[in-house]
Amino acid sequence: MRQRVRSYWAFGLVAALSVGCSSTSFNSDFNPEIAFSGYRTWQWIEIVDPTIQLDRGMDQLVERRVKNAVQNELEAKGYTRDISGTPDFVVNFLLSTQDKVDVRSYYTGWGYYPYGGMQAHARQWTEGTLIIDVIDVEQEEVAWRGWAQGALASNPTAEQITRAVNDVTAEILKRFPPDSK
Repeated sequence: MRQRVRSYWAFGLVAALSVGCSSTSFNSDFNPEIAFSGYRTWQWIEIVDPTIQLDRGMDQLVERRVKNAVQNELEAKGYTRDISGTPDFVVNFLLSTQDKVDVRSYYTGWGYYPYGGMQAHARQWTEGTLIIDVIDVEQEEVAWRGWAQGALASNPTAEQITRAVNDVTAEILKRFPPDSK
């Protein structure tokens, strides 16, 4: 079951994005006390305890695509990945899904029973959320969070997944750094 969920994530994330950014909502939040203008270097979050496995809610192929997209966007903004020293901030990301149901009822006739009636239509879908966190190393707290949320489609191609991940990641990180200090 866990493997099926992981595979579904890989297809689902990209599918949401392949439908187009218009069906996906984007948002961000940040700590106004953080001086983002001082940020120059970054690194991926590290788990110090080797017995803990970081589960980002996706398979390794999608995780690699998200990492590449985040790295490309941060480099385009002028940030340098610092793998040997102490960076200004670390980055983490994760995916989550939630099954949704929308039930609508409507009147299908005129008059009273037996000439009229009610019909109901149920629509089911899965909503996916991609979250990207920027954690301030000095403060040891989340400085900025950006996320995208949208309905997931099914059966995207590898190219659609890559394009969707790149597009959604770029749209999320468009809000980083925020206008602050």
